Amino acid sequence: MNNALPCCAIIISALNVEDEAMKAFYTSLTHNKSIDDYILEKHLHFSSCQIEGAFFSHLLAYTELALDSGGAIDR
Repeated sequence: MNNALPCCAIIISALNVEDEAMKAFYTSLTHNKSIDDYILEKHLHFSSCQIEGAFFSHLLAYTELALDSGGAIDR
């Protein structure tokens, strides 16, 4: 029997804000979910208001990049 508890929340800080924003963007596109759904399902918590702002700034940048490239991002 495994005694390890599942992760209850993910803390977003300056160290992981960009990676988590990319995960949220990708998941919202591929699973037809909103960013709010992603935040709630992953139990994301931001270490500060500035980090939350950085998260949404990254999402905006990814969205602009996708729109500028016509929705086809080179792989």
